[in-house]
Parts: sequence; structure tokens; C-alpha cells
Amino acid sequence: MGKMQVSLPARRDATAWVYVAAGAVMIVIYLGTSSAARYMLPVLIAASVVFAIAGGVIRNGPQPVLPWLLFAAAMAPFAVADAIWGLYQVRDAEVPFPGVADILYLGSYLLFAAGLVTLARQHSGRLHWAGWLDAGIVTMGFGILSWAFIIAPYLRSELSAWPLAVSIAYPVADLVLLCVAARLMFTTGKRTPSILLCSGWLLVLLAADGLYYGTMATTGSAIAEDVSEVGWMVSSLLLGAAALHPSVGWAAHPSDGKEGMPRKRLSILIALILVGPLIVLANVGDLRSQPVNITVIVGMLAGLSLLLVLRIAFLAQYAHSRANEARTQAHYLAASLREQEELQKQLSHQATHDPLTGLANRALLASAWSLLSAGAPSLSPPRC
Repeated sequence: MGKMQVSLPARRDATAWVYVAAGAVMIVIYLGTSSAARYMLPVLIAASVVFAIAGGVIRNGPQPVLPWLLFAAAMAPFAVADAIWGLYQVRDAEVPFPGVADILYLGSYLLFAAGLVTLARQHSGRLHWAGWLDAGIVTMGFGILSWAFIIAPYLRSELSAWPLAVSIAYPVADLVLLCVAARLMFTTGKRTPSILLCSGWLLVLLAADGLYYGTMATTGSAIAEDVSEVGWMVSSLLLGAAALHPSVGWAAHPSDGKEGMPRKRLSILIALILVGPLIVLANVGDLRSQPVNITVIVGMLAGLSLLLVLRIAFLAQYAHSRANEARTQAHYLAASLREQEELQKQLSHQATHDPLTGLANRALLASAWSLLSAGAPSLSPPRC
């Protein structure tokens, strides 16, 4: 086990925000020019993330450093894939699909997932099944959406086996990232700025992927391709900023291990559970006319229901343990009160009785006389 980190107050370091601002300028240039050379700007941003992570590791010293090394290793092939794709755009040539760029992109996603797993282990202290169940419910809910809007349309297309497999691999990789990211967010204690920037990176990345591959699957071509490209650039900048922010070196704040469920999370899970039935009722993409789609969605709903039952079992177990803790604390409190009462009696007896004879001492007699005097003021005090 590595050395325990000490939480430090935020030092004034604007490097992360300067980095984001510089990247924002590049994005504005990308949107404001029609030159084919603009397709090299995503390459520069992706490559800059590798150096940003390296700089953040040196400056801030995150422990463990493995997640960030994996993120840097993932961004390197991502940048190379962007360069390959950009060169084809500059030459106004069709990008081969599937090609080397796709292999590099998918390899990057695997490294991203590995980095997120190690980061989740760091911030959750130990792997709690409750966190994985919540992440599984989220993933299964979005998996139904992915099937309805991306995978099923691809299956109905005329793609051959290899292009079809690569096309489906992208949404599957996104679901893997979503699962691990949900695991991280559900079990992290105090969320530092670095963790929040990481969360933003993943959310923007998955949103850009969903827009690109969803429209590609349903229409045969990417709609609002520039929007997706900007999303990928923004996500890269957020990852670089997460590494550069001083909070990346702060102590991890693991969750306390409780398997309770906040109301917001419960609301999200319930909404995701309703996704499948609503999609079937709305007959999205004419799903009900294809038995395979109904079979898959029903299977996903069954799996989601199983995860939900297991999660409820964890909640019941957690409630039972809390009730036992409350009973134990009540028992200890009652025992403490009895001990305190007995001690008060002993102290009172010692204060009013002679320790040798056990007879009432002068203090008790004086107290008794004062009480009698209050009722009969004509009495004279006793001679001592």
C-alpha cells in the first residue's frame, strides 16, 4: 500500500484554466475558418493532452500515478488517429473504414477504461458491490438506448461483417466507459475539481460519440459533424485540465462504504428503468416489427430488473445493519445512564455520611435543620 496522501488547501495555480482558454481559442479558429488545414487543430489539442498530463504528474504528484499514465498512453494513439483522419480531410479523400485510425481509437478507449478502473479503486477505497450495481443499472439503461438508436440501425444496414463489427464496437466501448465512470461517480466521497473535470471529459466525450454514431447509424452520414468534433476537442481539454489542476494531487476522498442511496440517484435509476418500456411503446425505429429487437430489449430489461432486485437487497441489508447499530447504541446509552445514576447516588451518600460509621454527617444534619427551619422559623439551631 502506498503512502497516505495529506489533503492540502487549493494553491493558486491557474495553469489548468490557461490551458483550457488556449484550447478554446483553437476551437474558435476551427469553427471560424473554412480551410482544410483546420482539421489539424484537433490533432494539436489531442497531442497537447499527453504533455498536459505529463506536466500535471510532475507538478502535482498524484498518487497513485498509474491512472494518469494510462490516460496519457490513451491520448497518444488518439492523437495519431486524429492525424490520420485529418490528413484524409486535408486531401479531400475518403477515410478508409474500417482502417488504422479505427484500431487506434478503439485501443484508446480500452486504455481509458483501464485508467478509470484504477482511478475508481483509488477514490472508492475498496470495490463495493452496491456501486457496481448502480453503475450496471445506468449502463443497462443507456444500453437500451444505444441498441435502439445505434446498434439496431447498424444491424439493419448493408454493412459487411468487418465494418459492422467495428461500427458496433464504438457504442459498446462507450458503454464500458459509462459503466466505469458511473462506478467512479457513485463511490467517490468529496469530489475535487480534478474529479469534476474528469467527469466533464467523459460526459462530453460520450455525448459527442452518441451524436456522431447515432446519426451515422440512422442516416448513413454524420449530421452536425462539426458539433461532434468540437465535443471531442472540449473533452480532450477537460482531461488535460484535470491533470493540470492542483487538486489532482490532493488526498483521495473515498466513500464511507455505505450502501444507502441518495434520492437523486434513485430518481435517475428509476428513469433509466422506464426507458425500455417507453421505447417499445413508442415503437422507435419500428422495433416491434423485428423480433430480435424485442428479444434483446426484453433481455436487457430482465437483466436490469435483476440488478435492481440485488440493489434493493443491499438497501435492505444496509437498513438492517443501521437498525442493529441504533439498537446497540441505545443499549450502551441506557447502560451509561444507569451507571451515571448509580455514581450520583454514591457521591451523594459519601457527601452526607461519615465514611467510617456510615452515620449522617454534619452536612446532612445542617441540611435537615435548614429544611426544618424553613417550616418552623421559631426553632433555635441545635447546639453543636
